[in-house]
Amino acid sequence: MSLNIIRLCVGCESIEDLRDWQETHNEAPDYPGCVFTMTTMYPKRAEEIIGQGSLYWVIKGKIAVRQPIVAINRTLGPEGEQRTRLVLKAEWIETVPTPTRPFQGWRYFDSEKAPPDLGGAGGADMPPEMAAELRSLGLL
Repeated sequence: MSLNIIRLCVGCESIEDLRDWQETHNEAPDYPGCVFTMTTMYPKRAEEIIGQGSLYWVIKGKIAVRQPIVAINRTLGPEGEQRTRLVLKAEWIETVPTPTRPFQGWRYFDSEKAPPDLGGAGGADMPPEMAAELRSLGLL
């Protein structure tokens, strides 16, 4: 059972917004095929996450997508403050949209609570809006 992280994706309206932002602003050149996100706190349970867990992104109040976590590094911010860089695969795996309450920062997220990936779920080949509507009606 892997341990994950869940985090709000502030300022993004969609998965495409997140992907575009990361590809244009947050490429991780020291990790080919990866992007990163910065946070303040370093996870005390990092060993349980690196290479096994994912970062689950909450977009507009719903868990919408996850990215596998490759590395977690301590670094310095622009003013010399301690920061944490979460290195993520440049792979955006859509999940079944799952509502969640707002929170600050990031949280540990057990795999048993994580929504399933959309890859094999019904609706993968249809427009996201249509799949969401059918899911809300209990048809997918």
